[in-house]
Parts: sequence; structure tokens; C-alpha cells
Amino acid sequence: MKTILITGAGSGIGAATAQLLAKEKNTRLLLVGRNIPKLKDVLSQLDNKEAHLLAGIDISNVTELESFLSSSEANLKEHPLVSVFANAGIGGPNLHNNDTSDRWNEIIDINLSGTYYTCISSIPWLTEAKNKGYETRHIIITSSILSRFGVPTQPAYVASKTGLLGLVRSLAIKYARDGLLINAINPGWVNTEMARNTIQELAEEEGVTYESMLETQMKIVPTGRFSEPEEIATLVKFLFSNAQKSITGQAIDVNGGAWMG
Repeated sequence: MKTILITGAGSGIGAATAQLLAKEKNTRLLLVGRNIPKLKDVLSQLDNKEAHLLAGIDISNVTELESFLSSSEANLKEHPLVSVFANAGIGGPNLHNNDTSDRWNEIIDINLSGTYYTCISSIPWLTEAKNKGYETRHIIITSSILSRFGVPTQPAYVASKTGLLGLVRSLAIKYARDGLLINAINPGWVNTEMARNTIQELAEEEGVTYESMLETQMKIVPTGRFSEPEEIATLVKFLFSNAQKSITGQAIDVNGGAWMG
């Protein structure tokens, strides 16, 4: 049975991807997040739930990640790790006010450093999987449409998500000949709790209703709609499927046409 690691698995895109991948035969999921009750709720909805494992881990702590992946509970020697969806992240503004309210370190530590730690902790196990017959293996990183342009109130978030694209390119070059394909996805507005909270924050800043701000934001999107988490999950499943073996070092934009390069 092959193993897939999903971080940020307790909600949104991570949860939708877990639900889709759990339908595949001979697939075991490692569901990682900081909120155990949310992870348990996701696990309860999965096919073959007894096969999967959850862990409450802060991805900005590389020691926790390495210990978990090396544990007898994860059991990656028997069930090789073949794919990683490094999806965990946090959002929101950060403003420097000469006090402790600036969230720069928090956001960078989780979004950029935590994703880096997820990759470097996983790569030895992905390499070992090759020795067990899995020639092509994958890492997919969740970046953001905001890696493509700036937002004045979110320098940490924008910087972290932009940095992930550099991380993807560097790792993709390093491991391409080994058969490890590494890509990013750049979602735009996706119908998740994080996105809805962001729209609520924007509404409060402008002194308007949530519905009014949602309408304003959707006018920017050519399709005029949120993407759904299940749409992103379908892309992840395709990239993990080995239906192709040439896409690596790329950032794939899924944003309803809001950014077209």
C-alpha cells in the first residue's frame, strides 16, 4: 500500500483532496494539521478510514515532522511514501507597528519555512520509495494567486507564497533526474474558510457587508465565481496519477482567469 502525506488536511483544499484520494485503492493517507478535532472530522468522512493516520503537527517544527515520518506509527518502510501535498498555510494581514502585532515571523515560519521543512523531511522517504519500485514520485506545494502580484496589507503572505515558487524551481531541478516531480498550484479565490474570513476582513475594513464585498471580489474574476476545493483536489489527483511525467518546476494557476500571466 502506498502512502500520501497531506499537510493542512483539516479543512478546505486539504480536506477535499483527502476525500478524493481516499477513494483510490491501495492508498494510505497521512493527514497532518494543528487542529486534531478537525482532522478527526475529516478522517471520519474518508473511505477506508481505518487505513489512514492523522497527526497534530506544527509544520514549522522540523523535528516534529522528521520524528513523525520516522515513527513506527507512520510505518513508511512498509508503506512507501510516494506523494506529498504540502498544503498547510495561514493567511491574513501583517502590518509593522513597532510592537508585537506584526505577524511577519508567524506567517513566514509556517507558509515558507514550514513548507520547506515538509519537503526536506519527506524527500529521504520519497527517495526510498524509488528503491521499492516507485520510479515517479511527487511533491505539490500550495502557493497562491498572490504570488503573482502584491497586496498592500499582506506583505508576509505575498512574500511567503512568492518564495514557494522559488523553492519549487530549485527542488525540481535538483531532483528531476531522480524521477521526483515537484510543482506548485496557485489557487485564486477558493470557497474555503480562510477565503471567507478574508472577505469578511475586507468588508469590515471598507465598512460594507460580506455580500457586498463578495460581489466586488467576484467582479474581478472573469468567471465570476469561487473555485471549489474539489476542483483543486482534482488537479492534485491528476498530478499524482503518473498520467504525465514531464510537468515539474511549474506553478499551475487555478483562478477563474483572474491572473493570466
